[in-house]
Amino acid sequence: MELETIVAPAPAVNASPAPARPAAATWPRLKPPPFTPADWIGALPYLALHLGCLLVLVVGWSPAALVVAASLYVLRMFALTGFYHRYFAHRTFQTSRGWQLVFAVLGTSAVQQGPLWWAAHHRIHHRSSDQAEDAHSPRVWGFLWSHVGWFLSHTNVRTRIEMVPDLAQFPELRFLNRFHVLVAIGLGLAL
Repeated sequence: MELETIVAPAPAVNASPAPARPAAATWPRLKPPPFTPADWIGALPYLALHLGCLLVLVVGWSPAALVVAASLYVLRMFALTGFYHRYFAHRTFQTSRGWQLVFAVLGTSAVQQGPLWWAAHHRIHHRSSDQAEDAHSPRVWGFLWSHVGWFLSHTNVRTRIEMVPDLAQFPELRFLNRFHVLVAIGLGLAL
């Protein structure tokens, strides 16, 4: 990776002083590595999922299909924010082991990797927000990388188990994290 230094612009003459920044006026910016063929192979399911939406032009739609799509959207977005984010990443509430598994399956159905992967990356994000270690910082990495490039990169495929030892102790979560694609396939077949 190349290292480049970003320098904050000098304030204009007669301008009011800017609020103090906790960081220095310069900070390192790492340029993300270019995509490799392995990255594109890993990106194929995401590309197929989004292109698959165009099939509605071929097969048509129905009110029932719209209700199912809207219901699944609401359920899975709640699962991401309420369970993956609030429960697994921040541990803001407690629950039983059985409900923990239900929450993990619901979150995994949103096809954003497994619960350990998601929680580990989110904990890193909070620990080093807008620094080089924060893989999805638009300030450090740029808009496109921070929204799609980071999770398609081979450098972020690995689950950082050391960030989630509290969750890694559960074999069912480790299984679901490793085979997260099974939930998406099961949901697709069920529909």
